[in-house]
This record gives sequence, C-alpha cells and structure tokens, in this order.
Amino acid sequence: MDLISELGALAFGSRLKRMSETVMRGGEEVYRYYGIDFQPKWFPLFYYLAQKGEAGIMEIAEGLHVTHPAVIQNAKELEKKGLIVSTKSTEDARKRNLTLSEKGKELLPQLQTIWQQIKAMNSELIDTREHNILIALKEIEDVWEEKSFIERFKTFH
Repeated sequence: MDLISELGALAFGSRLKRMSETVMRGGEEVYRYYGIDFQPKWFPLFYYLAQKGEAGIMEIAEGLHVTHPAVIQNAKELEKKGLIVSTKSTEDARKRNLTLSEKGKELLPQLQTIWQQIKAMNSELIDTREHNILIALKEIEDVWEEKSFIERFKTFH
C-alpha cells in the first residue's frame, strides 16, 4: 500500500517532498561516490555564487526564490565547511555578502563535472517520460505566482 500515492491531489505536497528526498539522497550518494563532502541542499546557493561571484543574502533569496532564513542556514553550513566566505557589505555594514572561498573555487571544477553528469542523467530520465515534469512544475509555480496557495484555498470554501 502506498497511502501518499493513493491520496492523490490531497497529498500533492507530501508526494513532491518524497520525490525531493529521493533525488537528494541520490545526490548525496553521487558526491560520496566521488569522495566529496558536499550536500545537494547546498547546490543552489553554491552554484549561484559560482555564477555571480559575490552576492548579498537578500539578492540570493530573491534570485533563488527561497526564504532569507533558508539562505542563511545553508550559508552557515557552507561557511563551516570552508566553501564560502561571508563578509560585511562595503555599502551597508548591516548586510552580509557571500563569495566562494579559495577551497570552494578549487572544488568548483570537480563539482561542475558532476553536475554535467547529473544533468545528462536527469535530462534522459525526464525527456523519455510521457509527461515532462519540469514543464508541469513550471505551470504550477506560475499559477501560484499569480495567486498564492492560501488565496486559492480561500476561494474554495
């Protein structure tokens, strides 16, 4: 019995979380396979900094469409691992800017190679299914961008 699957639309969020956990565990296994101490949950922030160079917490949160606390939590973990550096902004001392550390920059080429392999594997998986899950996710994200979950819910009762 798979209750979450059986519940269908009622367990939509739980089903996405379950799928996310499966993918994240797989990512952990890949990094371990290569002997790299890196967590899949750090990928968006690390990748963002690799592309942008230096960025503030709020800019990152907006760019990744995640919460400010989520960025701070991952930043603390990455900083503890020595992969990023946090410095006070020269423009506003209350703000913190993040950049890849030297250790992070040294690890980047190896991570990029792994990411290319993961992307190719995921693309093959997604592109050979009847329905493209990335397109479906984008459609749902766009709907929630227009009207939040709670706003939509309130119109149903």
